[in-house]
Amino acid sequence: MKNLRNIIITAVLVSFFAWYALAWAYESLYNAPRQKLNGEMAKLSQEIENGRKNQQLMTQFATQNMPFYYRSLPRTPNDARSLYSFWLLELLQFCRLEGSKVNDAEPSRLPFGYDYRFTVQCSGTLDQLTRFLFEFYYAPYLHRLTAITVTPAEGQSGMNSIALTIDALALYPRQISDPYPLVNQLPTGWFVPRLSSNDLNTYSVIAQRNVLQAAKGGVDRADYAFLTAINQVDGVKEVWFSVRTDDSLVKVRQGDSVHIGSFNGTVAEVFDQDVILQNAAGRWLLTAGECLNQAFAVP
Repeated sequence: MKNLRNIIITAVLVSFFAWYALAWAYESLYNAPRQKLNGEMAKLSQEIENGRKNQQLMTQFATQNMPFYYRSLPRTPNDARSLYSFWLLELLQFCRLEGSKVNDAEPSRLPFGYDYRFTVQCSGTLDQLTRFLFEFYYAPYLHRLTAITVTPAEGQSGMNSIALTIDALALYPRQISDPYPLVNQLPTGWFVPRLSSNDLNTYSVIAQRNVLQAAKGGVDRADYAFLTAINQVDGVKEVWFSVRTDDSLVKVRQGDSVHIGSFNGTVAEVFDQDVILQNAAGRWLLTAGECLNQAFAVP
C-alpha cells in the first residue's frame, strides 16, 4: 500500500508539473508570440489605413486647391528664376521706377516645391511705388512681399530709394503627367482677387499722406492739430483747431477747406462736440479733444 501511495503521489506531482510545463510552453511559445504578432498586424493595418486616409486628403486638397497649381511658378528652377526676374523688371519699368535691379538667390527646397527669393533695388516716388504694389498683388502668381524699405533720396524732392524682398513659390506637380505647374512659362489667365478694391485710385491716398515726414527729420503738423472747441459765432458753428507745433489756431466752418500738415480736406458736418471731415480717403469723425490722426472713418 505504501508503494502504491508513493506511486500515486509521484504520478500526481508529475501530472501537475507536466500541466504547468505545458501551460508555460503554450503561453510563452505560442499565445504570447501570437498576441504580439496580432498587435503588430493591427498596428500595421492602422498605419496602412492612416496612409490611405492621408493619401485621400492629399488628393482632395490637390483637387480643391488646383488654383495654387495654376498660379505656381514654372516647375523648372532655371525657367522660374529667369522668367520671374524678367517679369519683375518689366513691371518696374511699367511703373516708371528708375535704376531697377533684380537679384535672386538659390531656391530653397521644400516638401512641396521650391521657395525663391528675389531682391529689388530701385528709386521712385510714392505714387510709382503705390502703382507697383497694386500691380504686384493684382498678378496671379504665388508670391508675396516680405520686406520693403523706403528711404527719402538726398536732394531730390519726392524721390525715394526703394528696396524690396520678394518670396515666390513653385509647386511640384501632383503627377509628372499633370500640365500644371507649367514647364517653361509663367501662369496666365487666372485671376485671384486679393485686394479690397480693383481700382488703383482707391489707393492713391497712400501717396497723398506724408508718410515719410518723420524720416525727413520734420514733423507733420496734422499729428499735433487738436480739435479744441466748437463755438457759436454769429449764429454759425465754428470749429477751432489748435496746432501745438507752432501754437497757431485754425478756425473753419462747415464747407470750408482744412489744410493742416498732410491733411487736406473739407468740413462736411458740424455737431455740438463732433465734426465730420472729408478728404479723398473718405469721411472722418473727430471729437473735441482729439487730434486729426485720431479721426474715425465713418460711412
